[in-house]
Amino acid sequence: MAHNSKYVKILNSEEWYNLISNQYKKHHSHLDSFLNLEISRFLPRKHENLDIIDLGAGDGRIFKHFENINFRKYVACDIAEKLLEKHPKQWIKVQKIVCDLNKKLSFDDESFDIATSFFVLEHIKNLEWLFEEVYRILKNGGKRIIGHFIQRREFEWEHWKWKEHIKFKIQQYRYKLEDLKKIAEYNFFNFKYQEIVGKWVLIGYLIVCEKN
Repeated sequence: MAHNSKYVKILNSEEWYNLISNQYKKHHSHLDSFLNLEISRFLPRKHENLDIIDLGAGDGRIFKHFENINFRKYVACDIAEKLLEKHPKQWIKVQKIVCDLNKKLSFDDESFDIATSFFVLEHIKNLEWLFEEVYRILKNGGKRIIGHFIQRREFEWEHWKWKEHIKFKIQQYRYKLEDLKKIAEYNFFNFKYQEIVGKWVLIGYLIVCEKN
């Protein structure tokens, strides 16, 4: 944990997401422009028996795009255990795993068809390593689907812990589209993207990286 010049605490993603897990769903509205997309059109044509992993799954906001697909395996990974606990109880087919995306992923080579990450990359310090790992665990022709939000300002949160009033922000790493393209292509991915516009303003990109 650190402080910035205004004495606002800077938390890492594990501390931050566990702390705000009960508030997180209230702030889904800024994700709506991404979640209204028809993600299924980016899946393989015969999307049956897919093995899917959501890296940075949070409280399961992306799963609703896949729950009607006849997948074989769906793994939700996140560093915040309390967020994973927010997945609806009826999603019994979801395997939840606490993991740090800055470290080696505990999955076999070529074990997934799809790897998703929405609003996650800004929390990853060593992004090159994560792309290497995702390439490793994807099957040939597998796809990496990324929702990348343009963060124009850092959100400041407030929290009462006992009698202590805490102001804090999350530690972030700002990546441009050009950075992501360079890293993806260096790791042998084909890189395509679609601009996401909300209220006539560019808010981010939907990125699809396909393993060669």
